[in-house]
Amino acid sequence: MGNHRSNDDAQAASLANISRTRRAQLVAEFEGELGIDHKARALAAYEAKRWEVIKTIIVWTIAVMFFAIACHRLWVMGQDVDEPFSDLNPIQSIFGKE
Repeated sequence: MGNHRSNDDAQAASLANISRTRRAQLVAEFEGELGIDHKARALAAYEAKRWEVIKTIIVWTIAVMFFAIACHRLWVMGQDVDEPFSDLNPIQSIFGKE
């Protein structure tokens, strides 16, 4: 006696065997029937990713600027001493001499 496959198993197996291109075409057709604009959705996803990249660049630029300013301030404070690390006082250097 052979094992009988149900219709659901056959349909699942056939869906698993179709190519990615054909699957994308079927999804696009289905979304078109539902009124979903595939190109608009792709454009919105692209714009969201683009804005995320822009925000990342802005944040990293600000971080590098603060780091460069801090390094410069430390270098200037180091130039003001006679002997390195002898009379380095960051609070007095930042807020002025008393």
